[in-house]
Amino acid sequence: MTRLPFLLRKNFWLTVLKVLALAFVAFMLIVQIPELRYDFGPRQPVDIGGDGELAPGRFARATFVSLQGTPDFDRAFIYRRYGLEYTYFLIQPYGVRLVARTYEKVDDDWKTITQFVGKIRPFARQPFSYRIRDIYRERFDVEIPRDAYFLALYDVPQPSGWQIGAVIFAAILWGVMFYMFFFFRWRRIRPPISGAE
Repeated sequence: MTRLPFLLRKNFWLTVLKVLALAFVAFMLIVQIPELRYDFGPRQPVDIGGDGELAPGRFARATFVSLQGTPDFDRAFIYRRYGLEYTYFLIQPYGVRLVARTYEKVDDDWKTITQFVGKIRPFARQPFSYRIRDIYRERFDVEIPRDAYFLALYDVPQPSGWQIGAVIFAAILWGVMFYMFFFFRWRRIRPPISGAE
């Protein structure tokens, strides 16, 4: 009997689907872990005294910070995604090396703000950073450098029950799926043979 190539075998594609499902759940878990680490991190912000302290690579992961500066709304815009509105702007004297974002409505009172607190992280690790970089290039002819930072204003470390629950659920789901996919064996109950005593 001729053996089928492994790409045509049913078991091969079933295994591929199982691995993809496990990878998807693992990705959900990996994405949540850095956020959880930040929320359980120090509540006292790291003080950034000036542009010289915003060295490339200093904040390799999300960190709660406080910094002084003046908002630059000449190069600000509103970005809409999934029904939400975010205002992106720059903070001087950091220039294009620090892109800030807020969920709040920006008005004239914002021009008097000189102290900013929030979560800082490498700009490239921020979701949709490629789109934000394109908007700055198209609208303002500004190039956001690769070593720039992103500042989520007023995002303070605070554990959320929903987030903790999501991480626990994803971890349990991954373990159950792994067991069911590779270790659990269904046992068929054979019907009794007629006439047997």
